[in-house]
This record gives sequence, structure tokens and C-alpha cells, in this order.
Amino acid sequence: MRFALIFIFISALSWSQDCNYHLGIECDTTKFVFEDYKDSLSFYESYFGKKKDVSMKDEKLKLAFFVALRHYPELIESSLKLRLKNISATMQAQPKWTFILRRKENRAYQILVNKDNTINGIYYKDLSFNSLVGWIGHELAHILDYSKKDNFEMISFIADYITSQDRMRKIERKADKETIRHGLGIQLLDGVTFFHKNKRISREYREKKKKYYLSPEEIVAEIQQNCN
Repeated sequence: MRFALIFIFISALSWSQDCNYHLGIECDTTKFVFEDYKDSLSFYESYFGKKKDVSMKDEKLKLAFFVALRHYPELIESSLKLRLKNISATMQAQPKWTFILRRKENRAYQILVNKDNTINGIYYKDLSFNSLVGWIGHELAHILDYSKKDNFEMISFIADYITSQDRMRKIERKADKETIRHGLGIQLLDGVTFFHKNKRISREYREKKKKYYLSPEEIVAEIQQNCN
């Protein structure tokens, strides 16, 4: 049933991601379930080809990457690698350092996923499949932005991101909005809701996220605005 009005009612949420925001969103609110995709891995690997390097054992993570990538047809020919690594954030998207030697159409990019569950932040294995798709969708939004910049613009972009908190906030909020425009708003909302209710995340990291990224209420408003 579709609702005529937008409303957000925050109920008594448990730590589980299944207890999410109760939303009146006039959009497709389909959620991705791992069991619906687990037999499709070989198809995705063949479909996306050799330019997508996902050589890891974690099928849930690999499938989440491919499901998110389906929503970014602009990146279908891009060279992308999904890689587990000890990093301070949950995920990071970056061009490989060789970008300074190549034209933008020939660049390679990678999404790093934190594999250390003791580092402050969300451990990727704690995320539901739906949330994982949304999180990766956010990183793909960054890569889409990178793909439009020439080398000089990329160097300037990196410098701004590192040195300016205001610039960082604009970049991260832009990536959230791009994720929603590419049809992964509900997935992003699932991940953000889980983040805000995760008791294991440090207050410092939680406050940083609140400062730089869209709030759940802002995500809902963006989803409504981008309804077809």
C-alpha cells in the first residue's frame, strides 16, 4: 500500500537491522536479500568481465559489490577492484596511484573494505546484505565522481578532501545523494540506521559521521525527491 504523506516514526529499535525506520515513502522500497542472489555469482562475474577484480572468498561481499554495480551503468567498462585491508574507515574508494600516468578513461580504481573488526566503525560482516549494497553504492558514487575528473582536478580534489573539513562534508553528502539517485536510497538508509544504533561504535566516530554525511531524515527526503 502506498502512503500519500511522508512521515518518519522512530520506534524502539533493537540492534537488529530488521527493526528499521518506519517510512512512508512513495517509492519502490525493495530490499536485497543474500539468499535471492547467492546462486548468481558466476553470472555476475561473467557479465561484468575481467575488469572487475573481486578475488576473495567472501561471497556475500562479492555479490553486494555486483548488485550495487548494476546500478552504476556508467562504470560498466571501468577497471574496479574490491579489496580487504586494515583501514580506519569501514570502506574507502580511491584511484590507484597510477592515475597520474594515465588518461582518466584508462584509470583503475579500488574499493577498500576494512577487515579488522577491532577498529572503530562498522565491521562489514555485521552489515545486512541490503546495507552492504548501500555502503558499496556510496563508494561507487565516489568512483563515478573521480571518473569525470582529469588528473589535475583529481590532485586538487585529493588535496581539498584532506585539508578542508567543509570540502569533505560536501563531497560525502554529494556521494550520498548520488547513491540515492542511482536507486540505492533504501539500502543506504538501512546502513545508516544500523550505524546510528550500533552500540559498539565510538562516540567520536559516530559524531564524525553525523557531521559529514546525510542524516536518516535527509536520506528519506532525498528518496522522496528522486521518486520516478
